[in-house]
Amino acid sequence: MSGKPPDLPRLLPATDAGDRVQVQQTAFSHDVLGRFVCNSWDEVEASLADGAFPFDVVVVGAGMFGGYCAEKLYRLGTDAGLRVLVLDAGAMLLPVHVQNLPQRLGGSLGGPRYARTRDDGTGVHNVVWGLPWISNEPSPGLALCLGGRSLFWGGWSPRLTGTDLQQWPAEVREYLAEHGGYDRTEVEIGTVPACDYMLATSFHDDLLTALRVAVGGVPGLATVEEAPLAVVGSAPASGLFAYDKFSSAPFLIDAVRNDAAENTGQGDVSRRLFVVPRAHVLRLRRDGETVTGLDVALEGRPDPVHVPVAAGSTVVLANGTVEATRLVLDSLGIGDRTADPDSPRLGNLTVHLRSNITVRVRRAALGLPPGPPPDVETTAFLVRGQGSAGRQFHLQVSAAAVGGIDPERNVWQLVPDIDQLAQIRANQDPEWITLVFRCMGEMEGDRSTPPDPARSWIDLSPETDEHGQRRAYVHLTTTPADETLWREMDRAAFDLAAVLAGGPSAAAASLEYLQTRGGPFAGERPAPSATGRSWWQDGLGTTHHEAGTMPMGDPGASVTDARGRLHGLSNVQVVGPAVFPTLGSANPALTGLALARRTAELLVEDRTAAPPPGFEPLSRDPADWALVARPGTSPAMWHLGGLLETGGGYGLYYYVAEEFADAAFWIEWRELARGDNSGVFVRTPGPGGPDPLGRADEQGNEIQIDDLGAGTPPGQAVHVTGAVYGLQGPTACAARPPGRWNTFLVETSGPRIAVTLNGTPVTDHTSTRRRQGFFALQVHGQPSRVQFRDLCVRRGRTPA
Repeated sequence: MSGKPPDLPRLLPATDAGDRVQVQQTAFSHDVLGRFVCNSWDEVEASLADGAFPFDVVVVGAGMFGGYCAEKLYRLGTDAGLRVLVLDAGAMLLPVHVQNLPQRLGGSLGGPRYARTRDDGTGVHNVVWGLPWISNEPSPGLALCLGGRSLFWGGWSPRLTGTDLQQWPAEVREYLAEHGGYDRTEVEIGTVPACDYMLATSFHDDLLTALRVAVGGVPGLATVEEAPLAVVGSAPASGLFAYDKFSSAPFLIDAVRNDAAENTGQGDVSRRLFVVPRAHVLRLRRDGETVTGLDVALEGRPDPVHVPVAAGSTVVLANGTVEATRLVLDSLGIGDRTADPDSPRLGNLTVHLRSNITVRVRRAALGLPPGPPPDVETTAFLVRGQGSAGRQFHLQVSAAAVGGIDPERNVWQLVPDIDQLAQIRANQDPEWITLVFRCMGEMEGDRSTPPDPARSWIDLSPETDEHGQRRAYVHLTTTPADETLWREMDRAAFDLAAVLAGGPSAAAASLEYLQTRGGPFAGERPAPSATGRSWWQDGLGTTHHEAGTMPMGDPGASVTDARGRLHGLSNVQVVGPAVFPTLGSANPALTGLALARRTAELLVEDRTAAPPPGFEPLSRDPADWALVARPGTSPAMWHLGGLLETGGGYGLYYYVAEEFADAAFWIEWRELARGDNSGVFVRTPGPGGPDPLGRADEQGNEIQIDDLGAGTPPGQAVHVTGAVYGLQGPTACAARPPGRWNTFLVETSGPRIAVTLNGTPVTDHTSTRRRQGFFALQVHGQPSRVQFRDLCVRRGRTPA
């Protein structure tokens, strides 16, 4: 009982399997967040067994990029009815960034107790920090929780510059800089408008002026910008709260709760977004150019579970650069085996060269009025620079009137107590301004094949994890060019501090440097180490910015194409910095999030067949439709976002907003299982009058949906998909397998009715029936379940 906090007894499952609760309890809390965000695998399996359509996308990882991508797939895929399954090795921890919570919950969650080169037997640190790989450089590992490291990151989100992007595919550069990729993402995460959480004070303005003057006197420094921090500090619209510091967690949570509110007409069967925690993806199953399934270790299951990937579905690898690379090396036959035939390897691994240089400058030297400050003085800026060889670096400058070594002590946190705020004001330093220059330098990449063993790369260790899977081995090292840039970057930061303090002659009286990580300050500039890393330089493995092992580009010269899809595989996308051809000096979050949005946009686009020109959507307003039931039955047409789904008994769902004579209709549809039955009626009598369903059969024209051809007698061509039911059968069988979307183009011109199925003309019928009437969808009754979407019309006769 001596732990800090005191240890508690472990919770164990009830011995009675029938002892169930809706929300589980611990000694201190109700698991409301976890219960109403996550699903168990049993619930997912039950929904599929009860008739849910297959998942269109399986996202591996719910961290910074996976959680954001899943939310975008759900939102952008509403009209397409996309179903998304998210698998994450962690569990629900926090609903928002830790700095949006009082006192940051004490801060112990923000990282491991210490960086490690491997799991040293101490297991997961500080609740969620695990290290699934082995490395030559100590690493903090991964935050194994929904939201991942986005719950703890610093928030700095500068764009990659044009120079940074020169070696990227042209279409990606254009998307980011010209087609709104950066613009939309910056607004969403809070970097635009810049620093809206920083009040317009004289302290901010005076320091900005001082920095802009000072950079001109420091070789290698170029510009000073407002800090591009992912914080929405003011209400984005009337009546809304500010979002505060960005994390992907609230985005994913909000999408799940929206799904639960909007798409549960048939319970979990009709839901579109499931998040399964404590689901560790061990390997992918490949068949030719397609991944057909995943093997997943689930909490409480002794053996891995096989998760099938339906035909036409996509797997998105978003579980971090190292773990995504491990899956690709271990499962997909990708990677160079020159160094070791038993251990495929991917190169171009990059991280950032990072230093933390802390100084304090007298207020007078910065042109600030003498203290004590009347208000909280804290601000931040970005200073961009370039090394002698043209490589990029930048300085993240934080400044505050704090009585200590941490200028960020009073920033990026929730202060709910007005008395506490008054105490912060009272404790400010009246004489000194403390500045931290967090220096970020670009590491030199290497996309040569085979990977240079003297550079940075990832391969597979012979050591295995608790599931018997080989761990990734991460090899990080600097080149002489990296070391040169690192020295130049650090020197620029020290020189900038001296210029801010009045220049070399005045700096001795107005400038002090932190001498060790814990202090004290002194007037002598710290000397760089002659034998290794200087104390202010961070280890290569500690930046969280691993990137580059699966760069985008042309086949033969890259691992993924310009959309982040693995070469040689039709249905595996990679999301996150792993696809960056070069890293630049910027935190990869902004660019990675913009590309995650692009991935979602492309996947939705892939699954939506655009109608030919001239088509307009039919109204989705239920008031423009009428359902007529066969007596004694209870048909239903469910509205599920942008989808319509048949259910219940027999009937017709009429579009009553207008009648059509000569017109063309575009319809997308899919069936759940072979033999599901429905149809599209054109030129049918309306829902009024006696026996409307009988008159529809006798006077209208039904374009059949039924791959088995039910009818009397069954199996005849006039009863199968694409037929004008009972009148003319199709000339080809062009329907796709159950679960996949099909397109009908139905053209009515004079007596002619022509049907095109998935681009193949299948039926051309000359009708003797009505030449004007209503459009309707058939509800054939359980167990048939057919979905429709993207219902469009082009009025008038089809040109010859």
